[in-house]
Amino acid sequence: MVTFKQNNMICERYVLGPMEVNTYLIYDKDTSDALLVDPAEQSQKLLSRIQDLELKLNGIFLTHGHADHIYGVEFFRKKTDAPLLVAEEDSAMLEDANLNLSNFIGESIILDPAEKLLKDGDTIKIGNYEGKCALIGGHTPGGLILIFDKIVISGDTLFAGSIGRSDFPGGDGRQLTKDIKDKLFSLSNRRVLPGHGPETTIEEEKASNPFFSAEFTV
Repeated sequence: MVTFKQNNMICERYVLGPMEVNTYLIYDKDTSDALLVDPAEQSQKLLSRIQDLELKLNGIFLTHGHADHIYGVEFFRKKTDAPLLVAEEDSAMLEDANLNLSNFIGESIILDPAEKLLKDGDTIKIGNYEGKCALIGGHTPGGLILIFDKIVISGDTLFAGSIGRSDFPGGDGRQLTKDIKDKLFSLSNRRVLPGHGPETTIEEEKASNPFFSAEFTV
C-alpha cells in the first residue's frame, strides 16, 4: 500500500490481480467520503480497510473497461452498494466478455450496467475534494483520467516511460498520443498514478517518454 496525502485527501494504492493492477482508494479524512478506482480483485483485505476506516464508498470509478481492471467490481458493489461509474464509450464493454477481453484470459466477466455514465469534463466529488474527468481515447474508446490538484489517476493511458497499448479492439495509437498531449501534458506538473507500475510525473513524461520523442511515429 502506497499513500499519497494532499491535506486531508488520502490516496492509497493496492496492487491487485495477476496483471498487477494499481487499484486506488481515495478518501477525505474529514468526511469519510471515498472513491474506489479500478477494483482488480475480490480483495477482502481492501474491503476490511474500507470498513475499518468507516468510509462511505460513494462510487466505483473505472478508468476503462478491460477485464484486469474490472474483476472485483461486483464483489465491491454487493458489499458496499456503491454505484459503478464508467465512460459512456466503454459502457458496452462491461456486459460483453469479448469486448472487455475476459474471454481471452480464461474467465468471462459480465457486469450489470453501470449506474452512472461519465463524459469528458464531468466532476466527481470526494467529500471536500473534486476530481475532473478527461476522456482520453486510444487504449479504449472511453478511457478516463481523473485530475486532482496534485495528482492524476491515469489508468492505462500513460505509464512511467510508456503509454497504453492500442492494438486491442477499439484502440487507436494516434488518438492516444494526441489526447495525452492535449489533455494531460497541457496540465501543470502533477504526480501521475498509472494503472500498472510505478508512479511518475507529467514533467518527467513530457521530457523523457520515448513515445513523444521527435523520432517516434504511431
